[in-house]
Amino acid sequence: MLGSLVLCAVLSGAPGASNQTLIFYNARLAGREKHPNEVLKLWLLHNSVAELLREPPVHEPDFLSSTWVALGDSGLCPDGLIDDEAGAGLWPLALHNWLVRNLTAQPPGDPMSPFDAFEVGKQQRLVSMQDTLSARELQTVSFFRTACWWPWNEMWDEVPGLPDLKDRIGVAKLMRQLLRRSRSTLAKDKVVQREVIEARIFDIDLLLTELKARQARRLARATQRRAKALGVAQATGEPAPLPYSPSSEEGKLLRGSLRWSTQAWLGLTPERRLFLFSKAKPFSDDAAGLARLQLSLLDANLARRSGDEVEQWVASFTAGNGAVARHQVFDGERGRRLLELDPTTGFRERAVISLHRGVGFLEVGALEESLRSFAYALAHAGESREEDALHSLSRRWLSYVLSRHETTDGLIATLRALVPRNDYNAVIEDLVWRAAFTADAKSFELCARSTRGNGALDQRIARLRPLASGKLTPFGTELRQALADESFSALRFVRQLLERLEAEGGDVRKAQAPTLALVAKLLSAVAANAESGGAAQQRTANELLGRAQAVLDGLADLGPDSQARLPRDLAPSNETFAGSIRLAPSDPLPWPFAVDDAPAPSAFTRLELVPMEWRDAKGELVMGWRIEE
Repeated sequence: MLGSLVLCAVLSGAPGASNQTLIFYNARLAGREKHPNEVLKLWLLHNSVAELLREPPVHEPDFLSSTWVALGDSGLCPDGLIDDEAGAGLWPLALHNWLVRNLTAQPPGDPMSPFDAFEVGKQQRLVSMQDTLSARELQTVSFFRTACWWPWNEMWDEVPGLPDLKDRIGVAKLMRQLLRRSRSTLAKDKVVQREVIEARIFDIDLLLTELKARQARRLARATQRRAKALGVAQATGEPAPLPYSPSSEEGKLLRGSLRWSTQAWLGLTPERRLFLFSKAKPFSDDAAGLARLQLSLLDANLARRSGDEVEQWVASFTAGNGAVARHQVFDGERGRRLLELDPTTGFRERAVISLHRGVGFLEVGALEESLRSFAYALAHAGESREEDALHSLSRRWLSYVLSRHETTDGLIATLRALVPRNDYNAVIEDLVWRAAFTADAKSFELCARSTRGNGALDQRIARLRPLASGKLTPFGTELRQALADESFSALRFVRQLLERLEAEGGDVRKAQAPTLALVAKLLSAVAANAESGGAAQQRTANELLGRAQAVLDGLADLGPDSQARLPRDLAPSNETFAGSIRLAPSDPLPWPFAVDDAPAPSAFTRLELVPMEWRDAKGELVMGWRIEE
């Protein structure tokens, strides 16, 4: 259709550019829009205009390059067409693509119908890309695959013989030779991202190693079967491929790839990019340059919002590089941009990034920023591969930061806005216990009013209210009555009280020593009374009595002028219990970014040859090409 439209434009004498220029520009557009058959029709139109209208072509070398690319993409034979070395020199890459397209059987095209000949008044005929067609023929021309000799004739000296397309080793060798040939044919001023060719050569080298090893194993097994049938003992064992040495062609390619620009790396597919880098990384002799390359590729994929690949580059950069490398990832603007990646992009660890940022803010005293970061981590922990550990640790860090804030209406409003609904009451309860231990009745009541309907929490708040007001006697009276009336619930409350106190520092423990003594006295009564709730309740009371006494014993070692000590120093055996949440968590922060073993990508894939234009240093328009995967 496009050929017909341009034909009309040519025959009507379009003003401005010459007919041949219009045809060429339309061919470039058709190639960019992935319509190779239209490019071929336009080339045939260009032949006809030159022959029938006597209008000489003005872009012959560049038009030849577009035609070669279209033939390769369509899998059509280039027999009879001259090479394009006067243009972009793409013919070896076009033949490479021709081979790939013809490796697999294609569905048959529409058979030619002899009755169609009556419509054009001519017999049907086979044409080549060098033929001149009439206007009626240009409107009805179609393309189909035929036997082809060009690839074998052109490469006979390097790869003699006529390899079978089913022979993967022979085809791979020919593909590699065509890629190597392109190193000398490609016009340096017209073709960019030639690094893709080097990466593909490396892929084919790997493939040939694997195919030869597989062939050797098949031959070895066949030999063993024959030897076994003849009763001859054979040594077993499979040949292993030799590793690449720095002086080998592969080693030089890998070492050189680490000096490529970021844009050159981005010309590869994600799979080939990660695979090639994993092989090249051990060849690096410049740690700083390697780090710059990794960060630049990380940032480039951040800009593309390719979250799954971002995770791989984070893992690659931080693997074995310690805390400094992690800080470079989650600090500053890069960390903020990482938080903008959601699971739909493939990035699942923004909660991890936010948790690390929160700890970093806390280290420099930025409490508000740390509070928001920990709340964000808590809200998005469900996305992470380390969901359980991350959820628990985020809440503990959040509680730790809250213990250093004054409880105000503004803080409660912030928590309502930031903390997930399912975690809100748990966070508020941390503040309730802290206010009760410090006898801060105002903060206690503020937190108590902000809870979201929970009967068990309301009961604990009611039992703690006297303690928050500094009234130990009413607290003891109510607890004694609860131990008598509902011992199971009351003992569970006592367990929580002890766990919370065990997580507090020495100053809070000393202030609550009378409370501990009262609780120990009540527990002794329960343990001594066999009728209070049965043997199970007695065992529980004895266990809790031992813990309360251990805390009191730890306080006895503190003199009146001693400094407040950390909970881990005061707890029995210098340990804190699992319920500790007030202590700044000493658990290692999760970092679930792991370097995956990148699989080798298929070498039997086409190269994308994309037409593009730019201005050279003299301001001249260049009809260039970009090589992509």
